[in-house]
Parts: sequence; C-alpha cells; structure tokens
Amino acid sequence: MPSPRDSEQDREGAERSPAPREGPTRPQRLPRLVTAVVFGLLCLAGFAIMVNGLLGAALVFFGEAVLSALILTVVGVIGFWVLRRIRPVRPPSTTYSLLALLWGMTAAVGLALIANGNLMTIWNTLGGLPFGEAWGAALSAPVNEELLKVTGVVLIAVMAPHVLRGPVDGFVIGALVGLGFQLVEDFTYTMNVIPMVGGIDGPASVLQTLLVRVGLTGLGSHWAMTAVAGTAVGLMVAASWRPGRRHGLRAALLLLVAMGVHWFFDSPIIEGIVGTVLKSLLVFLVAMIVYFVVRHTHRSRVRRVLAEEGEELGMRRSAAMALANRHGRRGELRRAAYPERPAVARRQERLVDFAEDRASEYRVPFRE
Repeated sequence: MPSPRDSEQDREGAERSPAPREGPTRPQRLPRLVTAVVFGLLCLAGFAIMVNGLLGAALVFFGEAVLSALILTVVGVIGFWVLRRIRPVRPPSTTYSLLALLWGMTAAVGLALIANGNLMTIWNTLGGLPFGEAWGAALSAPVNEELLKVTGVVLIAVMAPHVLRGPVDGFVIGALVGLGFQLVEDFTYTMNVIPMVGGIDGPASVLQTLLVRVGLTGLGSHWAMTAVAGTAVGLMVAASWRPGRRHGLRAALLLLVAMGVHWFFDSPIIEGIVGTVLKSLLVFLVAMIVYFVVRHTHRSRVRRVLAEEGEELGMRRSAAMALANRHGRRGELRRAAYPERPAVARRQERLVDFAEDRASEYRVPFRE
C-alpha cells in the first residue's frame, strides 16, 4: 500500500507536471495541410498505377491471388505489431503507423514501378541486355526505391511533428513504410512467377515464392533498409531540419548505407540460396546496429529528463525513471491509491511526452 507521503507526492506531481504543448498556430497548419494533400494524392496515384499493373494477373489467377493476399496479410499484421512494439518507451501513433504502411503499399510501389522501368530501359540500351539483366536492379532500385520510400517518412514528419521527433521515430516509421512496400512487392512476385512456370500448380508456386521472399529474405529486406534511411530523417527532424556538420554527415551516411545495402542485396555478387541468406543477414545486422544505438540513446535521454523533472516535481527518482518503460508505468500506477490513478496516469502521460520531446532535441547540446 502506498504511504500517505507517496500519495501526497503523486497529487502534487499531477498538479505541477509540465503543461501539455499548445496546438500548432495558423501559419504552421498550412504546410501540414498541403503536405497531407500531397501525401493523399501520391498514395492515390501509386495505388492506381499498382492496380493497373496487377489487376489483370490477379483476375486470371484469382485463387492464387487470394491465397497470396491472405498469407501476406498475416505477415503484415505480425510485422506491424512487432515494428511498433520495438519503439522504446511507448509505441508510435496508430494512425500515422498505418499511414506509413499505406505509403509503402501505394505511392512508393506505384512510383517505383515507373522509375525502375525507365531506368532498366536505359541500362539495357547502354550496356546491352546481359548487363541490364545482371545489374539493372542493383543500379535502379537502391536509388529510386529508397528515395521514394523515405519521401513518405519526410512527409509524415512534416504532417505530424509530434509523431516523428527524432532518430528512433524515424527508424520505426521508416520500417513500417518498408514493410508496406515489401508486402506489395512479395504479392507482385507471386503473381509474376505463376505464368513463368506455365500456370501449372499455381498455389504451390505461390507458397514456394513466399517461402523465399518471407522465410529467407524477409528478415533483412525493405523494412530494414528503410528503417536505416528513416533514421536519417529522424536526425534531421531532431535538428529542426538545420543540422550542424556532424549530424548532417550522420544523416547523409545513414541514407547512403541504406542505399548501399540495397545495392548489395540486388547485385549479382554471391548468388544462390547461400548468397541470398548472407545478404539478408547483412541487411538485418546493419539495421539492428542502427536500432540499438538509437534505442540506447533515446532511452538514456528519456530517463535523464524524467529524473530531472521528477526531482523538481518532488517525485522519487526511481519512480520518475520507471516511467521510461511500459512495465514501470503500470507498476507506478498500481502503487497509487485507486481514486488517484486517473490523475497519476495523466501526469505520467504529460511527463513522458515532455521527456521524449527533450530527449529528441538535437539542436543544442543535451544537458548531461
């Protein structure tokens, strides 16, 4: 049972916790509205392009299309849950997580179909068909696809600054964009492989294709590449789009790394099943290195801010720092007297929101 002193501290903390941030002023709303319109129009355009390219095959091989869509839906739901869950402190906005997935499934895919097709024509013309077949994907996709995918992360950052505030948010939102792109690309592969084998035993072809695309390469595919690129956007956002030389170089390096691992993944270097698995593991390893760095940095910063603010609000240091994770917040909430829990929960939300704002701040040296 909490002591009277603890309950009194909780009440005082709820009253003195940081005030919620004010909403955007009118001049700030206009660019967000324009960005939202551009986001929606590009998603519609990408969806139309995608449907135009896939509808015929899906109607001819309707049963196989349904089978592929059902399997990929399950994969998508699991991936969506996992990628939102790995964000430290608390998960990102469900609405903008879905918008990130939507961008990857529509705008990024549709526009990439056009861009890749045009570039493949150029490589075939300049280097000949053998060169184009061997290197066309590696020379086209890393630039076109990564830039188109990360554009969605940038648009979300402009539309919702409260959702994408720093590198860890860029990683998660980027991963969700990549997941959406990956799901549609996998569906496209299942539809393309059926006529290649003569349309015989379509369900088996679908299952074999998804076994490779999900089972072998899914661990280190588009979600991981775009997570790395999205981290670069997070760095730019944290510096109010005006990074110094150090953060600017880091952001540029992250984007180049995302393109580089994509190039290696699509290149004809180390072919075969063993090569495919090794490439996928390399992409996954790079993404995990970036993730654990930004995760550790973010959690450390959040804990530091919570400790400082908690001390000013008269909270126990351990109680304040416990708010940096879901389990700790639930534990502290259970410690409060039942009638006071709504007020304590609101205080927790305000404190965590304030701490994440401060933790994501890269414009000035962070207070150690």
